[in-house]
Amino acid sequence: MRRAGTYLRLQFARALRMLPQMLAVTLALAVLTGLGALLLSAANKDGDSAELVRVGLVADMEDPYISEALVLLKNMSGSGFSFSFEPMDRQTADRLLRRGELDGCAVIPEGFAEALMAGEHRPATYVSANGGADVGAQMTRELVETVSSLVLETENAVYGAQDFAAEHLKQYDPYSVGDYLVFQYAIRIADRSRLFVLDTIGTVGTLSLQGYYLCGLALLFLLFWSISCAPLFSSRSRELGRILQAQGLPAVLQVLSEYLSYVFLMLLGLLALFAIGAAVLPRLSLRIPELEHIGALRFAFRALPTALMICALQFFLFELADGTVGGVLLQFLNAAVQGYLAGCFYPSSFFPDALRNFGAVLPAGVGMSRLRSVLLEENGAAAAVWVWMLGFLLFAAALRFRRNRR
Repeated sequence: MRRAGTYLRLQFARALRMLPQMLAVTLALAVLTGLGALLLSAANKDGDSAELVRVGLVADMEDPYISEALVLLKNMSGSGFSFSFEPMDRQTADRLLRRGELDGCAVIPEGFAEALMAGEHRPATYVSANGGADVGAQMTRELVETVSSLVLETENAVYGAQDFAAEHLKQYDPYSVGDYLVFQYAIRIADRSRLFVLDTIGTVGTLSLQGYYLCGLALLFLLFWSISCAPLFSSRSRELGRILQAQGLPAVLQVLSEYLSYVFLMLLGLLALFAIGAAVLPRLSLRIPELEHIGALRFAFRALPTALMICALQFFLFELADGTVGGVLLQFLNAAVQGYLAGCFYPSSFFPDALRNFGAVLPAGVGMSRLRSVLLEENGAAAAVWVWMLGFLLFAAALRFRRNRR
């Protein structure tokens, strides 16, 4: 144990020597993360008026029914938030779809409105953009299903009302009853604010958008932070590990000492950033409802196990890699892939089920779930965080033992 204590002190001394360099890189990374947060905040500040989805409309615009329907869609209360409908021909729509400039294209056959009025079913076609897994595809898919259901149920209701009037209400003209019902449906659809109640509960897991991206950007910062500590691992000697094991310092204690010095360096960096953030953030117009309730200090304290797990993951990757370049590339690839699958860049709820389930069990996915639970003051994913952390340390110790014995 005396050798272990001496080795631990030496590792702490090595970590302190590279503290200025680490703080400089950490500050630069924090500035980039902060700029990303400001851009996201600005993009969503006026989100109620932003057009998110661009849909091409291939139809006979000379048809008064189609043109009136398009005007109704454009002027609907709140519809500008989601969709932009643009009339065009089929060739233009196909070209823009291939370029990715359209999220989808609705093709309405000629005589659609007249056929509908006559009771003839002439289906319209919706063409999705390639892939169909992004936000635009999800929203337009919801729109198509809603409009399809609305048209079908409206048609059933109108013809049902006409049949009922013809059989039981002889004093009324069945066609007048049908026209009146269509008119009432149009009024209800045009005034959606009276038909529906909008209740915004957040992006994922009832978190607000600001709370969700606080978790995502914090996790992304931790994933990329390891690059600033690459010199700490590049200067290690593999032969030294063999000598220490031969003199009675096992691989487990070597790994634990180096990991604790790495965590010590991370805590110093986060403490410096916390002090800077406490001085700067109150001057910015960033409001995070969940953080106002739980408090920044309590959030940081409860999020500490997630940071320790990410440190264990990064330590294992540095142990796995050979050389500085290989270690940095492996850390960058790990941060980019796991950050994407965990939903740091893009909400994971829009991913296919298989991809979302796979990302949720990865260390970054578990860390994201834990950070969300901390903001919501829940205990979700706490055990999984500790399991991953201990697992990475054991894997690193086993790898070190194998190399020392070889």
